[in-house]
Formats: sequence, C-alpha cells, structure tokens
Amino acid sequence: CLSARNCRTLIMAALLSGFFAGTARADGLIIPFIGVNFGGDSGAEFGDSVDASRFNWGASFVWVGAGVFGVEGDLSYSPDFFGQTDLGGSSVFSAMGNLVLGVPFGGQQGFGVRPYGLVGLGVIKPSGDAFDDVLEFSDNKVAWDFGGGVMIFFASHVGMRADVRYMRTVEAVDFLDIATGGESSHLDFTRGSLGFIFRF
Repeated sequence: CLSARNCRTLIMAALLSGFFAGTARADGLIIPFIGVNFGGDSGAEFGDSVDASRFNWGASFVWVGAGVFGVEGDLSYSPDFFGQTDLGGSSVFSAMGNLVLGVPFGGQQGFGVRPYGLVGLGVIKPSGDAFDDVLEFSDNKVAWDFGGGVMIFFASHVGMRADVRYMRTVEAVDFLDIATGGESSHLDFTRGSLGFIFRF
C-alpha cells in the first residue's frame, strides 16, 4: 500500500504533467488565400495590380507550437503574372518552405491574435507563351522569400490572415535575361494576400 506522502506526490505529478501537456499543445493551420502580386517583375504597383486582376491564389500549411516558433509550407499560383495579351499568357507557380516566428496573444483557444514574421527557401516556376506559341518558356528556379503579417482568430478553429511577402529567385531567369538584352535578371515580386484560417 502506498503511503499518504507517496499518493500526494503521484497526484501532483499527474496534475503537473496534464498542465504542461495542455499548455504545450501545437496548432495545425490550413490557410487558403487569394491576393495580388505587385512590384518587381510583376510590373505594377499595388493599386494597378488590383485593377489589372494580377491575382494569385493558393494555400499555406502551418504548424506552430505553443511558443513562438513554427514551420510553413506555402503553395501559390498566379495565372496572369505578366499580364494577358493577344500575343499569349504567362503564369508563375511557387512552392516555399518557411520558418515562422510569431507571438500569440490571447492563447490558443477562442479569440486571439498572432503577429508573425517568416523567412524561407523554395522553388519558383515561371511559364508562358507568346506569338502563338512560337516563344515558350518554363523555368524552375531556387528562390527565397521573407515577409510577415498577422493572424486573427475569431474562435478556437477559425480566423483570418493578412500576409505580405517578398519573393526572389536565387539565379537569373533565362527568358528575363533575353528580354533585358543579356543583362542577368532575377525574378522578384511582392505578394499580398488575405486568407481564411482553419485551426485544428
């Protein structure tokens, strides 16, 4: 039979382990989003990008701990990155992996706010055609990005995200090199987006 002292020790240990398990709970987030590209090689300022329908869409998959660190996988697609003309179209696809640093205010249940910053590496793939498919291009390039934003949770499982991030290829993109007359050119742009958060 256990002594009263041993019983008290076991009960306290169980309570403390339950407390720390609850506070250390990690969050998984799925964030579908829509936004616009502006600046850099997108060729338009923010207001002009909206008017020209330079939209992007995609989804972010985020894991964040109870603390301030997390990781993100981000996929986005821009169907008319360089604009749509009678000569042809263009698109840009990106797949990025990011480290996330964000401070949660309000906890992980119910209403809460989490401002964050991020930085990472991935791949950007510009594609397109012009002059009735006479000139076609498709290029996979290693890229990096950084940015930040804020997540606002209205309840335990739903919220919104406002996000701005800058993206740039590490290497020059071949067709941009040709278009600029032989000068090396990295594809770069800024993406602004709004997303709906599903937290589980």
